[in-house]
Amino acid sequence: MSVFAQLLAQYPRFADTLVPRADSQPIDLETLSEPSTVIAAIGAGQRIFQLRQPKHAGQLWFYSLCNALVAPSVTVMVEFDEVPSLDIGEGMLHRVDDFWFGFSTTARRSPGDYRGSGMAFGASMSGVVDTLCALTDLRPAPLWAVAADCLAMAAVQAGEEAFEEDLAATVATELVDGLNTRHTAPAVRFDASGHLRRASCCMIFHSPSAGMCLSCPAKV
Repeated sequence: MSVFAQLLAQYPRFADTLVPRADSQPIDLETLSEPSTVIAAIGAGQRIFQLRQPKHAGQLWFYSLCNALVAPSVTVMVEFDEVPSLDIGEGMLHRVDDFWFGFSTTARRSPGDYRGSGMAFGASMSGVVDTLCALTDLRPAPLWAVAADCLAMAAVQAGEEAFEEDLAATVATELVDGLNTRHTAPAVRFDASGHLRRASCCMIFHSPSAGMCLSCPAKV
């Protein structure tokens, strides 16, 4: 049984991300970064969440995208002590619809090479960040903070579920350090109680049907 099959057996919530539906479309990383793909995602986000500003829908989509791309693989790193590659170009990327995407991979990095996987993810997302910034008045820094938070939050959640909090903190820190090899995002920080301190906002609170996340840094 593959490690992702084990993951699905233990955490069925990842099925929508890892297993393409019959109507899902395989796409490549270049297509993901194209203006037409990003424009469609922003428009879908505005419709789904009733967001007036394209930049809010764009940042929310980027948050959803990053979470979908990294959460299963990062959970594998903590739960099963393997290091899937987060080079999105090496894996199988699919579009569920204009807003939702999924990703799986068979590529691996060396044991413990979390930094390398974080660096590969940063390189993979560069085109998407560039396109989002070109199409809206978003800036790169908040988007890279979103990417870093998605890596760290996935690790911390996996650590809580697997009772591997120390390993999760290491994975989170090294993934974000790897991302920051070529980009600039806030380093992973924990408060005095050991809870992860987010550095980014997903912008969902701009939707009339949602409020602020409990851990949103915009509350501070």
